[in-house]
Amino acid sequence: MLQSANFKIVRNWRLRRIARLVRKGIVPKGVPQETIFDALRLTRPKGAAEMFGFLSMRVFRPDGTLREDLGLQSVRKVTTAFTKYLADGFCTSGSAALLDDFIYHGCGEGSTAEASGDVALVTSHGARVTGSQTHGVTSNIYKTVRTYVATSVFTAIEHGLFNTMSGGELLDRSLVTTPPTVATGDEIEFTYNLTINSET
Repeated sequence: MLQSANFKIVRNWRLRRIARLVRKGIVPKGVPQETIFDALRLTRPKGAAEMFGFLSMRVFRPDGTLREDLGLQSVRKVTTAFTKYLADGFCTSGSAALLDDFIYHGCGEGSTAEASGDVALVTSHGARVTGSQTHGVTSNIYKTVRTYVATSVFTAIEHGLFNTMSGGELLDRSLVTTPPTVATGDEIEFTYNLTINSET
């Protein structure tokens, strides 16, 4: 019984530590995303709903073999522009928010720190690509996945999720923790999870 209680205390301490890191925008290395989701649900503030964006990446060679699984790369940053877009959708039917349009993945080489006021990538590379959308591991998570084929050598430093192929609204801009340099024909698989936790 005591051993079980101690295990629960240690687990709760660990989850609270993970949640603190994520809320500061720090990727907790080596922690599965499901554990991060649990940590955020356990520690969410009373009376407040929360949204978090999570970007994971894998790199494949032109023949389709996995070159590198980079795992979770960013836990930032849902933009002010997106929250305004969401609120506008409740106000007028003429400008209703079409949330299922946020499927366009863009990547670039800009290293400027993420900010909630971002409205675009700093230095885009190539055209945006359309992702496939579904729920994540739970029904309160929006997940979109897309593979970007490199047309030249570049370093994928930033990622953004938009609602159009050009211009449009930026839902999230993420800086990559360990940005990969890819060659022509290499493929980068972006997986973006937007988790929306209700208030307690």
